[in-house]
Amino acid sequence: MSITLGVLSDSYRRQLRRLKDQPVIDVVVEKVAAVARATDIGPIGIDFGVGALPSTDKIYLSELKTKFADLNMVPTVIIGTLGLHADQDFAGPPIEASIRNLEVANYLGSPLGLFYFSYGGRVKREGRIRIAVEQIGRLAEAARQFDMTVTTENYDFFTSDDFLHIFEQVGADNVGLHNDTGNWLILDENPLTATRKMADWTYHAHVRDYRIVDGVCSSVPIGMGDVDFPSVLAELRKAAGRRDRFVMAVEMDMDVGDAAAEDEAVLECARYMKKWLDTQG
Repeated sequence: MSITLGVLSDSYRRQLRRLKDQPVIDVVVEKVAAVARATDIGPIGIDFGVGALPSTDKIYLSELKTKFADLNMVPTVIIGTLGLHADQDFAGPPIEASIRNLEVANYLGSPLGLFYFSYGGRVKREGRIRIAVEQIGRLAEAARQFDMTVTTENYDFFTSDDFLHIFEQVGADNVGLHNDTGNWLILDENPLTATRKMADWTYHAHVRDYRIVDGVCSSVPIGMGDVDFPSVLAELRKAAGRRDRFVMAVEMDMDVGDAAAEDEAVLECARYMKKWLDTQG
């Protein structure tokens, strides 16, 4: 077992939305490197999407891979978003793009291809589950040529029971979850209970805390919200014992605040996780 602490690029989303000329990945690399220096975390994970790259040309990817190695960074790559839509004009292009992006993720050294879902097209729950099973099956089969596992995140629609059903129906051994610890609250699930339930299927974690106010899950630094982190982290540690590599990437998703506030919040999360990991031996 090897636990690596990291940072999800979307933690800086308020700043990244305002970028004009600078590639997203360049900003994220700078910020994650700063977190590593401030906390003495190393190696440090860096989670980002293929869409953050200015190019997927092999020369550029080779240079980026060298930069990761020089900075002692462990990349985990988001390959895309699958459209759970009955109309193939909408559902087809996203999965084709995600399959293509597996090669990019593999080249950069990511053993996982992270993906998400979008919804639309008058499809009921059972239809979304059926389409998800079909699309994940295609993605998992394509990932086998790279010896990769594909994982999705709990967010806003599918429950832990839904995921168990979907993964079992796919029937592939390279499919699973990247557990977002806070997002279970959006689904009205207990993060500890859901984390335990999904342990056998968990390959990665986005470690995030929320404080629920007036029906809104507001992102706060780890340990300041409604997630029982000592218990949840203990369960994630057990899940990590099933994997050769397990990254716990911190995540913030602030609704307000400037760049300095966003940077400090991410740093607070990293400090919390570094202190926790140091106590694990």
